[in-house]
Amino acid sequence: MARDRKKELKHRYILIVVWVLFLAVLGGFGYFAFKKKAVVKEDLGITSRFSYQTNANPDINALITIYLHALSSCDQEILKSCVTDPSQFDDMTPYQSQSMIITAYNNINCYTVKGLDDDSTIVYAVTNISIINVESTPLDIMRFYVVKKDGQYLIDNSVLSNKVQKYMDKANKDKDIQELYEIVDKDEKEKAEQDPALKEFLERLYN
Repeated sequence: MARDRKKELKHRYILIVVWVLFLAVLGGFGYFAFKKKAVVKEDLGITSRFSYQTNANPDINALITIYLHALSSCDQEILKSCVTDPSQFDDMTPYQSQSMIITAYNNINCYTVKGLDDDSTIVYAVTNISIINVESTPLDIMRFYVVKKDGQYLIDNSVLSNKVQKYMDKANKDKDIQELYEIVDKDEKEKAEQDPALKEFLERLYN
């Protein structure tokens, strides 16, 4: 009987040791997975070091990319499908004029900030633009207010409420967001110095 008791205790001891080792390995794996996930997110540009996230939502990226490509090709149907107020594109005249000047948007990156509620997002789209008769493709930055309705992301192109507008203006003043604008401004100035056609275009635009 005593011998059986010793065997039972020994068996329990071995079982406890195995479980302790298993939990230790599991904890180590969890820590490694967490660190690996952080590295992967960093490689993808999704980071919490800034007040914004970079290309964090594939659906929002797709929306902005489709919208900008439709803008450059003046595709009325697609433009209407991307916004909360499709009637804005009933008259395509101003967009036709714009598409004759800005012919393409490439290398689109979306920097996102949480909106006023859980179903809204402020999006800063930074992209290279192609300009008619200009060889350089300077950076440009555009701001959008994206909302989620019935599971679909749309650009809110309606007249935004004062509350939303103030919230967006406050986000604009953030140091990290201002640095985005500075990067775009620096790129534009540097390319204008190297490309007389771009410099002339910008002078006409700003004047």
